[in-house]
Amino acid sequence: MSRKAKSTTEMPTVKVERQSSPVKVKGGPIIAVIDMGTNSFHMIVCQASPDKDHFEVLLKVKEAVPFFRRSLTAHYIDEPALRAAVRILRDMIKKARERGASSVVAVATSAVRESKNGEECLRSIRQELRIDARMVSGKEEARLIYLGVLFNLSAKICKSNQRFCIIDIGGGSTELIVGDRSQIYFAESYKLGAARLTQRFFKRGIVTKEYIKELHDEVRGVLRPSSNGIEVSGGFDVLIGTSGTISALAKLDRVSEGNPHAELSGWTIHIDRLTEIVAYLETAALKGEKPKGVSADRNETILAGSIVLLETMRSLKVKELKFCTAALREGVVVDRFLQTGWVDGGLILHRDPRSRSVHNLMEKYHGGFEHAQQVAYISQLLFTQFRGHLHDHPEEVGHLLWSASMLHDLGMYIGRNGHHKHSYYLIKHGGLLGHSEEEVNIIASIARYHRGSEPKVTHEAWYSIGVEDRSLVSDLAAILRLAEALDRSHKQVIKDIKVVFKEPGKDFNKDLSRERESIRTVSLVLTLHPGHNCLPEVWALNEKKAFFEAHYGVRLEVAVDSGVALTKADKSR
Repeated sequence: MSRKAKSTTEMPTVKVERQSSPVKVKGGPIIAVIDMGTNSFHMIVCQASPDKDHFEVLLKVKEAVPFFRRSLTAHYIDEPALRAAVRILRDMIKKARERGASSVVAVATSAVRESKNGEECLRSIRQELRIDARMVSGKEEARLIYLGVLFNLSAKICKSNQRFCIIDIGGGSTELIVGDRSQIYFAESYKLGAARLTQRFFKRGIVTKEYIKELHDEVRGVLRPSSNGIEVSGGFDVLIGTSGTISALAKLDRVSEGNPHAELSGWTIHIDRLTEIVAYLETAALKGEKPKGVSADRNETILAGSIVLLETMRSLKVKELKFCTAALREGVVVDRFLQTGWVDGGLILHRDPRSRSVHNLMEKYHGGFEHAQQVAYISQLLFTQFRGHLHDHPEEVGHLLWSASMLHDLGMYIGRNGHHKHSYYLIKHGGLLGHSEEEVNIIASIARYHRGSEPKVTHEAWYSIGVEDRSLVSDLAAILRLAEALDRSHKQVIKDIKVVFKEPGKDFNKDLSRERESIRTVSLVLTLHPGHNCLPEVWALNEKKAFFEAHYGVRLEVAVDSGVALTKADKSR
């Protein structure tokens, strides 16, 4: 559609759109997702449809939280900010429960991610409000944004055979994602958020021509390598914009084009028109005037955000952008419904991002797949049969153990000596998708303790995780040590394992001391593949079982099929 350029000396006011009353549908579960952003908290309450091909939005709530912006420079969330966040979250949770939400998920991004006490604050929120509050990495944030956009793509925005690039400008960071309907080819998160850059370049609200020029130069410099990386990844056909800053710019463009009530989803912003909008915003800021047509909670940061978008389009050499109303929070909804089977919508390839990212990390560092798969298989056998006897962890915790088991030898890529420490580093910084930052730390720590010394307060893998997570890491690391020992030969000789528990006093051996009389015995009955023996595995198990026995307060035995102990050491104990 042809557009005539109009004067940018004055921008008309944007009308606030009122949301119509939502209609509840009968069908799947109702969940609430809260995006704990730097500028504002957004909540969306959704219900899966009976046919599992979409979900209904029952409620949307937004509240500005400028107090979170301080953490971008202070790298610390102070008590007043935390208390205000808890108050907002409590109010949102109440509204979600009133709409029938069975679960509430709060996702924290850059403001919390970069704060020294970010994890501590999330633990406090979890304990006080009893919700799933988690921190996501920049790349995980990009994946969730991609998923939200992908689920809401229409032919008006992008054709089915086209590649697209998503730009999401938040308060603390900007994400660029290139993909198609099957996968992501490029994803990066940059510290180019609108609030962050406003604080950095326009301190105390002072705007000068020099500061504006410096901001343009900064964004260009950061994005220059990305344009090359995107081109190497195969490029894209359509640029798609999401989230608040671009939404505000799309509304400005829509009104100035004389079409204020046009549908926002799919609205096209041409770079020439964006250049005029940025010029208007810069002029208004230099005069100390508030830009017309921008909401009060956005007017402080809209200039920096508009410069990020303009320089991105210039760096990527694109002439127009399509706006999509879905973003991070919708992506979390899609992710949850996909993993629980309540949404299909042609996104079956994206149902298990956690497993895919584990395999991708193994391929990147040339991990030994057969050994890793066997250790993961054995760890799951033990984890399942130990439940209710030695631990009460739910099934989703088992996936953390599976991930750590698959990746426990990743450090071999660097060197055999101390490879468990190398594994910890590679996992922690490997960009695992589908996991929160806390979960990545737990997985890395479990792998760290699959061998070597027991946890110590001086270990990063120990002091960097929450106190409540340390027991979990010890529980799972103890199991991983057994599983790793039971494939010592790397020949995958064990076909199955049956766990037998013997309570104290049963099958009592008179040679045992009175101290051992009260200890419960755990017997691992091994079934082998035909034609194999497990002598290396039994030897390794006896070498590594001390941590397991001490942690769980049990005695461990090994038997093969008939239950006959295999070593003299077992018989004499």
